[in-house]
Amino acid sequence: MKQKILYFMPDNPMVGQAGNITRLKQMLHYLNESDAVEAEFVSLIDWGFWNEEHRAAFTIKYPNIALHLLEKKHKKNFFKYFVLYKIPYFFKSNSIDLSSYILRKEFQKILHSKKYDKVLVSYAAWGKIIGEKDESMYTIIDTHDFLTAQSSNKRDIGRSFRDEIEILNNFDEVWTYSVEEEYIFGQFTRPEIKTTLIPVSFPINTSKEALHQKYDVIYVASNNLHNIAGIKWFLKEVLPLLKDITIHIIGKIGTVIGDYENVIKYGMVDDLEDFYQHSKIAICPMLSGTGIKIKVVEALSYGIPVVTNRRGVDGLVNKKDNGCLVTDDAKVFAEQMMRLLNDEAFYLETREKAVSYFKENHDPKLEIEILNRTFTT
Repeated sequence: MKQKILYFMPDNPMVGQAGNITRLKQMLHYLNESDAVEAEFVSLIDWGFWNEEHRAAFTIKYPNIALHLLEKKHKKNFFKYFVLYKIPYFFKSNSIDLSSYILRKEFQKILHSKKYDKVLVSYAAWGKIIGEKDESMYTIIDTHDFLTAQSSNKRDIGRSFRDEIEILNNFDEVWTYSVEEEYIFGQFTRPEIKTTLIPVSFPINTSKEALHQKYDVIYVASNNLHNIAGIKWFLKEVLPLLKDITIHIIGKIGTVIGDYENVIKYGMVDDLEDFYQHSKIAICPMLSGTGIKIKVVEALSYGIPVVTNRRGVDGLVNKKDNGCLVTDDAKVFAEQMMRLLNDEAFYLETREKAVSYFKENHDPKLEIEILNRTFTT
């Protein structure tokens, strides 16, 4: 008998290429292709900016997954918006929680409409949508990030941590992609809760020609606050130290930076394959943030060495000999980039480390094994 799976994530898989969207697409692909599950996906219209084209595209791409679109606010109905969303917002007791009375009620209608074997919810911030723990269902919270570490209110960090753990404690299993977060969640949630480290995986694409690529350096990023701070540091402190190379910037991050002579901005692109297949090195300027950086792992899957800051290797199982050159010093950052571009022996040695690390820790087979154990038993 097929396992009945209910999967919630507020984001829209038909829009964007940020790390969270990449993870969402991979999970939907697995559920759509698995013969052992009967899956339903719940997302938010007013969070993921869904439209009819997105609905149609989802049905074509994931024909085996039923789609439910809910609203968090009901803004079109002033009474519901004010009474059921705005007023309760002022009385919420959990600082991490992003759900609303409206959303919790609508989600729980779906949740109790049939007997689901497994319920998977993305982000601790949305964990309260499941309501009181139903012992008949196995519930999993896919954390993606340690939200407390991203809190801007450092003076009340204790409350954020308490509230995050409170939400996690209402689930049977906690998923994380970072070894540091695996330790934190494993230590501070209830002993009976299972903590699982999910390996971020991509197909291995290391057959490309290593040298003489048409793109010297690529940087792929969304325009979140951490990426903005990182690229501004790079453009101010590192770029002036680089000579005769071009930086190719892909993604929404290009919309928040100015024009530079040796920087080409592409904005959103339909497919990153051409860039990864024809790039020599990647950068990930990252001064803050939590969790594993999807852009780093994706570059390593192509055997592309990465120059990054200390925050860029957060979450990786190994911090050294992994294809990443790590420094917070702008001068050294520039020197590492130039050495990779000009010293072929050093470049090939670093590339080999990237390939070896990726195969050992991020091979898709490792993730599939965990997903099969989770959703087929």
